[in-house]
Amino acid sequence: MTVFLSGLRPDPELAGLPDIVVGLGARSKASGADILALIFAALARAGLKPHDIAFCVTHAEKLDHAGLRAAAQALGVPLLAAEDRAFVQCVPNPSATVERLIGRASVAEAAALAFGPLLAEKSRSATATCAISQLRAFYWPNSASAASTLSTSSAGP
Repeated sequence: MTVFLSGLRPDPELAGLPDIVVGLGARSKASGADILALIFAALARAGLKPHDIAFCVTHAEKLDHAGLRAAAQALGVPLLAAEDRAFVQCVPNPSATVERLIGRASVAEAAALAFGPLLAEKSRSATATCAISQLRAFYWPNSASAASTLSTSSAGP
């Protein structure tokens, strides 16, 4: 699946490389198999394949979660942590429960959004959440959008 944002086009040197980011959240009892099933279902709904995944991402506090690590390992991709500031942004599907339990409104969507636009909003199972974004680093501004960012000031040199 290819999503083009206004004013952006794919960087030809990066064409064909995996550009999908899977944001993940999980309860402590979530197994790797549970998380993988959720990821596969979310990918299928979005028309994506596991080989499209560049990496999985979560909150730093979840990096040692055995199920998340097992799922990323089974996919053959790294499990990374998004920066803390990513978890204060607005997300399409905030969770009051997650906010109450861990002090942030989202893990999966916020983590995915930290790397690019969402292709699939949060889906959930009994023990995990998953959201999918497209890695924005694979895009660069075209000349029209670059021109629109030039200064229009007439203040002089």
